[in-house]
Amino acid sequence: MIFPTKNINMRFSTLLLFLTILVACKTQQKTIDTKQTQKVFSTNQDQVTISVNGKVASQNWTLTPDLKPDIFEAECSKNENIVTFSDKNDSISFTIKVGESKDFFILKNKKDTAFTRITGVLPNHNFTAEYIAANKGKTKIEITEVSELANILVALHPEAEKDKNMTNSDSDYYKKVRAYFEPYAEHQMMDTVQQYIKDINYMDVGEEEKVSIFSNEGYYYYFALKMNACTYEFNENEEIVNQGYIRQMADWSPTDPFKDKELMADFAKKSNFRAFYKENKPYYDELIATYKTLNPISQMQTWLDKKFGFTYGNYTIYFSPLVSGAHSTEGFDTEEFRQTFMFIACAERDEAYSETMNELLESRVVFTEIDHNYVNPTSDKYLTQINSIFSDRKKWLNEELTTAYETPFKVFNEYMTFAVYTLYISDLYDEKDWQEYLPKMEGQMKDARGFIKFEAFKKTLLKYYQANPNKTMEEYYDFILGWSEKQ
Repeated sequence: MIFPTKNINMRFSTLLLFLTILVACKTQQKTIDTKQTQKVFSTNQDQVTISVNGKVASQNWTLTPDLKPDIFEAECSKNENIVTFSDKNDSISFTIKVGESKDFFILKNKKDTAFTRITGVLPNHNFTAEYIAANKGKTKIEITEVSELANILVALHPEAEKDKNMTNSDSDYYKKVRAYFEPYAEHQMMDTVQQYIKDINYMDVGEEEKVSIFSNEGYYYYFALKMNACTYEFNENEEIVNQGYIRQMADWSPTDPFKDKELMADFAKKSNFRAFYKENKPYYDELIATYKTLNPISQMQTWLDKKFGFTYGNYTIYFSPLVSGAHSTEGFDTEEFRQTFMFIACAERDEAYSETMNELLESRVVFTEIDHNYVNPTSDKYLTQINSIFSDRKKWLNEELTTAYETPFKVFNEYMTFAVYTLYISDLYDEKDWQEYLPKMEGQMKDARGFIKFEAFKKTLLKYYQANPNKTMEEYYDFILGWSEKQ
């Protein structure tokens, strides 16, 4: 009789324990839900700005309610890091550590809810003592293997010749690439490239003149592909592997193209790409030599360092004979070392122009990428003002031509980087030469690129600069933003 009684008591105890745990779980869940509902950020913007420890990490984080969750990886340089999401009117902040995740909701236009997760990760770049020693104080100009492979993949796109901005399809080198790699155009890697680079758009740029260009999403993938390629190399087994210093050069695309690095390596192996690269190495070296003669990089750096009051420990420039006008830049810094990378077209000498005019034409290309690394951090200090002044796009842009500059921050920075080039050449070249050059840049900015007030913006800043040559860059910012606000 004892055992049945004991079994009943055990069953009752077990049931009581289970109920206690169940109540506790529900209480805990209720607490979690309550905390979650408190962490709601409301905005009427499609994009928000994210900063980590006070530094802008993403200027145009696009809200994507369809992703559940939409994950932002916060690079944690400290034990505890402050991550802030903000729009023009409000902000919300979280403390995060490496390996930790925090969830919250962004309520867009009072109806769409974006479930958002912040995940703390190790810093994207790892500048070791050996890496710093090998790169500090140097300027590198390179056409690397994996980088050229990426540009070749884009050049093999069946619609590459339609988009003259992304690919220079008018050169003999392009024809050589197409002839050599055409037998491999059906490779699976090409299907992948076409999956992401698509949707040709046709736009008016003048009377009876149209240009065609891939979609913004296609461009984001393209930039991520060719920029991230520079952090990879071939190993002894013909595999494409990360070099270990920078994890991602650009996270501009929702998809990291190098998730398909095995497919890229397979394309390279089957097409014998590395033999093609080796065969053309003398041509690449010749292009690099021409580039150096037409681009006085150290002169640019010295001027920018002095004007902006800070410096970079290394400039690295990547280009390809396949790149046309689609240029980009990215910079990374630690307390010990700051490095900036440019991705541009190669330099070509035009025999119709003088040597000085060739230098002015070609230097503008790399200068306006280099100085983004000075202008953008300075513009961070004026973010609220810039967002207010440049929010009315039709005052500043031909909207059809400038869809890639979707935020006021990007619009202002493009105006400013080209205007700063004007200040640079006014200091270092004869006035006769730069006055002859400026109308070419003005026409390009207004007619081809859609920055309709550039001529007035540039002339206003240049006049003030020449009358006040010793002011700080912040004072030039104050002046041109004050002028812009009145327009």
